Amino acid sequence: MRSISAYLLGVLLVFGVVDESLASSKGAPAKSTKPDPNVEELRKLLSQPEGFIDLAKAKVAIDHMVDPKVDVQGTLRLLDQWADKVRARFPPGASNKAKLNLLISTLYEPGPWNDYRPFGYDFRGPRIQALSDTFLSTYLTTRKGQCVIMPIAFVLLGQKLGLPITMSMAPHHLLGKYGDEENGTWMNIEATSGKIYWDGQFEQSPLVGLSPDWAEKGAFLRPFSQRESVALFATSTLAPFYKSKWQPERLLEVVDLVLATNPKDAVAMTYKADAYYQLIEQRFKRNYPLAEQIPPAERKQYFFYSRENLAWYEKAEALGWKQWSSEDWAKYEAHFIKQKNSQPKEGKQ
Repeated sequence: MRSISAYLLGVLLVFGVVDESLASSKGAPAKSTKPDPNVEELRKLLSQPEGFIDLAKAKVAIDHMVDPKVDVQGTLRLLDQWADKVRARFPPGASNKAKLNLLISTLYEPGPWNDYRPFGYDFRGPRIQALSDTFLSTYLTTRKGQCVIMPIAFVLLGQKLGLPITMSMAPHHLLGKYGDEENGTWMNIEATSGKIYWDGQFEQSPLVGLSPDWAEKGAFLRPFSQRESVALFATSTLAPFYKSKWQPERLLEVVDLVLATNPKDAVAMTYKADAYYQLIEQRFKRNYPLAEQIPPAERKQYFFYSRENLAWYEKAEALGWKQWSSEDWAKYEAHFIKQKNSQPKEGKQ
């Protein structure tokens, strides 16, 4: 978070320009002496060979890391039941496109296949209300979700049905990527609405926030591998968990595993920047409210954290990620209110 810049400026004013050897010293945070079982389990999930990963099991395992009360087997059974509901509607010889359309209608259109209770967007607020809202178990139970869990659940179901579908992402959005065999290209599944878009249609949306040169940078709107999808699940749920708990060392361990799997995960880069911000808060700003109070022996560590905080935001921005301004949030909230007001009243279809 660049909110540290004023504090950094105070340090520079007191101590002068940072010596190059001082700023570049590898004063990395000390590792915890006790291994984190969550980090070790994530490491094992990411070490599985490509093509042999059960993404549904990986997603629920990550949810269980955050909340041990998550019913792993019960959630997987419920997901299988939904896959069976969709599969039961397939006509003989159905094409993948027909199967995709039936998956969409099973989830989003009221009918006997979903007891006239379709899945839909959670309009309680424009932002995720709680981390549990990113859990697969929560979504399958409430049938309400947002732009993190809705595309994840859609892709997991699509893969169970044998569809050529995988995860993808935009700067502030997750989506499914469907391999359309009819036209030989990848299409974007907007799982919050069940609609299908070309890349060019996403380019024109200011809410998605793609830079003009996004395609050349290679970070967004591309189909993810299985291992990259697992890493994305960790970015979406496990990383914000450690950030919310103010455990920056654990957060760094998670995002380092993610970035080793997908070096172009710009969102993971911002979490890495946030981890260094939290280290500055915990080890310096709380102990030394004034910049000049930082002891000489600790300045090297401080400058390392500061440099890494800024550098990882810059790396994310170089890939096309952009931190939303107050104007961006106002635009999004206006869009949210418009969509919410357009929804049918409860009990009416």
